[in-house]
Amino acid sequence: MSIPDWLTAPPETTASVRLWFIALFALYLFGRKSLARLHGGAAPTNMARLSDAATFAGSLLLLAGVVDPETLKAVGDTTVFLIIAGIGGLFYAGEQFLDERGDGRLAG
Repeated sequence: MSIPDWLTAPPETTASVRLWFIALFALYLFGRKSLARLHGGAAPTNMARLSDAATFAGSLLLLAGVVDPETLKAVGDTTVFLIIAGIGGLFYAGEQFLDERGDGRLAG
């Protein structure tokens, strides 16, 4: 099994930035779920985890852009990253606002 070309080099096109974003997003969610299971806890399912994953992926791509100018050009406008992270943050804030028990879980 060979490694896809888009994974062997920093993203330098808009399409490869999208693929990297999706891969990093999924990697973050998989890692969170794996750590939760490893430590015997339930895997988090709230919308904040999606915001965390989007922030992780977007931030890592922006840091890659600092090292590789072509990546920064390919990332270009960061509006999409900010929208995804912002929506997740709003859901998280809404969950915390509605949290009746103070333990981070919605009553139900």
